[in-house]
Amino acid sequence: MSLYEQISDEITLMDAGEQKWIGQDIPLESMMAVVLMLKDLDEEKVIKVRRQNREKTTGLKQVDRVLVEKL
Repeated sequence: MSLYEQISDEITLMDAGEQKWIGQDIPLESMMAVVLMLKDLDEEKVIKVRRQNREKTTGLKQVDRVLVEKL
């Protein structure tokens, strides 16, 4: 199962109004694609992106996890 399928399945299993952090166990280099996927789902009104956490270890301030809410 691909990373995107796994995230999609997690979101599908969420109840409406439930919030969840996505990205805790995902490598930082993969998160850019995950963030784009989550933005697409946000535009499709499947989820609402509530917050993006930026890492501080590399100094690049890349998104390392995203709080989403199922609509």
